[in-house]
Amino acid sequence: MVFVLTELFLAGSDTTANTLEWALLLMMVYPEIQARCYEEIRLTQNGTEKLRYEDRHRMPYTMAVIYEIQRFKVIVPLSVPHGTVKDVSFHGYIIPKGTRVYFDLYSVHRDESQWKFPHEFNPHNFLNDNEEFVKPDAFMPFSAGPRVCMGESLAHMEIFLFFTTLLKHYEFFWPEKHIKPDLTERFGITQSPIPYRVGIRHRDV
Repeated sequence: MVFVLTELFLAGSDTTANTLEWALLLMMVYPEIQARCYEEIRLTQNGTEKLRYEDRHRMPYTMAVIYEIQRFKVIVPLSVPHGTVKDVSFHGYIIPKGTRVYFDLYSVHRDESQWKFPHEFNPHNFLNDNEEFVKPDAFMPFSAGPRVCMGESLAHMEIFLFFTTLLKHYEFFWPEKHIKPDLTERFGITQSPIPYRVGIRHRDV
């Protein structure tokens, strides 16, 4: 129990923070997407009313943006190592018991057969023709299989509440007028953005 709780706090804090770092950077790069999210948040809310996780059902575009951030910039592109507990036959190949297995989540999130816009940041990867939020089966930033990340539901809630609360109260803009935003990944245990500056304006909510 101690080990599980420690993992939730340590691993969950780093991945959630990296997701929000990418979120702010992408909102500065795509101000029109940020503006549409803010408008949806504003219309869903009643002024000073606090955002709740249940509000996500009335924010299809914002939900699509949050999921697209996680698809476009996979925080843990190779997931965490798994292992076979017995010999496994997979597409004609035998994977022996005890083999270490990695999921290439990056390639899944760029699969041209699964996504409408696999190589660009576009929330419509998660919207149908009626502008309703949909989650394709190929979306798996929290890994796959029976040992998917145990903190997935917690992460969804945290990211939604942090992201929408930040956009509700602040406008984020790119302050470096003569420097182009850099979306290059900085690789490590997790995939984070190169450090960047943020311009912030307080909104009159």
